[in-house]
Amino acid sequence: MRTFRWNAPIIIGAVSLAFSLLSPASLPLKAEERGAEAAVASEGPQLDLDDLKARLDRSDRQAAMQALQLALSELGDGVTLVWQRPDRGLVGRIKPVSAFRDDKGRVCRHVVYSLTLGTYQRQIEGVACRQPDGLWSLAG
Repeated sequence: MRTFRWNAPIIIGAVSLAFSLLSPASLPLKAEERGAEAAVASEGPQLDLDDLKARLDRSDRQAAMQALQLALSELGDGVTLVWQRPDRGLVGRIKPVSAFRDDKGRVCRHVVYSLTLGTYQRQIEGVACRQPDGLWSLAG
């Protein structure tokens, strides 16, 4: 398994919540990667998602979203990005699994995202597609 490790800084800025379990967010991509929209399908009861949201603070969510953006826009299929916030005991793993074009011609990726916070762990599988303006926007 190929793994890319990234220690997430505490991010103060416009980046918002992480993956489908948090809320929609957008981040810019490189110009040559512009061209589709995002939609994320998650598995698991809503109660688990709400529980995870309650466990993450704003900077955790921002770091998670930045890591997701990096993984989707820069990593090949099967490569796992591992990011962490050691001060919080938070570790995330993002693995883009496969890329495809949907029926609207949008570039999409199947992705597996897991978060561990102390002894709490949650894994989500979903599909993310790019918007026409080049921003990744994940809707849950």
